[in-house]
Amino acid sequence: MKKITSIFIFLTCFLFTNMMFSQLGTLDTTFGIEGKIFNNFGLNNQVYDSALQSDGKIIVVGNTYSYAAGSSFLIVRYLPNGDVDTSFGDSGHVTTLVGNHCSAQGVAVQTDGKIVVAGSTYAPDDDSNSTDIMITRYNTDGTLDSTFDFDGIKVINLDSTQSINALLIQNDGKIIVGGLFTLLTNPNLDTFGLARFNTNGSLDVTFGSNGFVYTPNIYRGEIMDLKFIGNEGIIAVGRGLITDDYILVRYTSNGEVVNSFGTNGNGIIKEAYNNIALLYKCVVSANNDIYAAGATYNGTKYNGFCVKYNSAGIIDATFGTNGKILRDFGNATSGTSISSFAKDISIDNNNNLMVGYGVGPTNDYDFGLESYTLNGALNTSFGDNGYFSTAFGSGHDYFSSMLIQPDNKIIMAGNKGGQVVARINNSELIIIPPPDVTGTKITIDTNPVKDAIDLILEMENAGTLNVDLFDTKGAFIAHLLESKAYAKGSSVENLSLLKYNLAQAVYFLKISNNSKFVKSIKILKV
Repeated sequence: MKKITSIFIFLTCFLFTNMMFSQLGTLDTTFGIEGKIFNNFGLNNQVYDSALQSDGKIIVVGNTYSYAAGSSFLIVRYLPNGDVDTSFGDSGHVTTLVGNHCSAQGVAVQTDGKIVVAGSTYAPDDDSNSTDIMITRYNTDGTLDSTFDFDGIKVINLDSTQSINALLIQNDGKIIVGGLFTLLTNPNLDTFGLARFNTNGSLDVTFGSNGFVYTPNIYRGEIMDLKFIGNEGIIAVGRGLITDDYILVRYTSNGEVVNSFGTNGNGIIKEAYNNIALLYKCVVSANNDIYAAGATYNGTKYNGFCVKYNSAGIIDATFGTNGKILRDFGNATSGTSISSFAKDISIDNNNNLMVGYGVGPTNDYDFGLESYTLNGALNTSFGDNGYFSTAFGSGHDYFSSMLIQPDNKIIMAGNKGGQVVARINNSELIIIPPPDVTGTKITIDTNPVKDAIDLILEMENAGTLNVDLFDTKGAFIAHLLESKAYAKGSSVENLSLLKYNLAQAVYFLKISNNSKFVKSIKILKV
């Protein structure tokens, strides 16, 4: 009797609370089509970075046609529901071409909503095979901002290569870019390079040496990512092109190397890890710990890894194994080895470390995502025992960039000939406010239910209804009703459950009217 009473109390509480459970590490089916979108803007779009506006709109940047002649900066803006924002640029996207071809590698949104994009342009008519710094700034509607270097486009043409991969905006609006810079005095020497620009697009000659930083003590190196640390100091991570080590450097806000960073006395951390190692992205925690993600080659395949250092550049040996978490995904069922590349890393709003991967056999990469505590413990409640993956069909899905929304949902962006974007649930509990007592009312006739649900409709105005079925973990099961129009007034809609082979359990109906959420109804299937 006691057991029956406990079950009754549990079900009563469950059925009459205004909550919906959303499983950590599942696709958010309110985004795009079942949590994913694909769009092509040209021939072979590449994606390298993304940014989130304060209104929830999503900006994704890259290029239109890889590195072929005519390939342009490509900037696309999406609405929070995954639709292309047709109010932006040319029906949702903007292209900007300088030189033979160019590629956007980094994006950031200013506090006034203007969009800054940085990358490189290749101009073969300058009698060299070098690339140049290219920065563009756009108004909120996607038009070029004429207050930025007169036409919205800034190009720095030097007699050497500057290849840009990363972008930061200071609190005063100044723009910092970083990547691979070839020394003007030695065309065979590439190093970690930085440059800073004023808000009007002019070079800030107070930064480094006349606006540029050529990092000493690095022979052939490339910055892949930049983050602020402390009082707008700079952390740069990347790779050595000859030594095949991964590299971290810390700079002051004026571009000077902090020599006390690390243990080498020159402010530079170079570390070998297997045959080849490189870092793609980094994130800095609230207490200035540095987490970086990358990949290492062991002679057989690449495996993703992440590493943790404190603000002084000392590796945290308590994190993972001697400061590193190596992620070897083993082999596929066919016996083919699975490679992985930790392409982005971030800290979510619950202070968990999110690591995004490109993962799969060498002919079929997918998106992968894991959640860890900041101490390096896998959060097994996320996804399938700590791991989430999704694909956009057969063949490669190249993951590149990750964003954390204010509601803690995660945006993952990449390319597959066109832009591919997914949104992943990352909150255990969503509180749903009770519906208004006036206006449209939607109820069900009996609960528990067996083979069908009778939906009782009292429509204040004509509308179009959608009804989706979810389990208690937030996993989508079926569309019970899709875009069906109803007139003003009362009616009953019978929704059959027979074809879904539902087990006896609790489920949720998510109901929307004219694409706006109305309510969630909990049902007990018997």
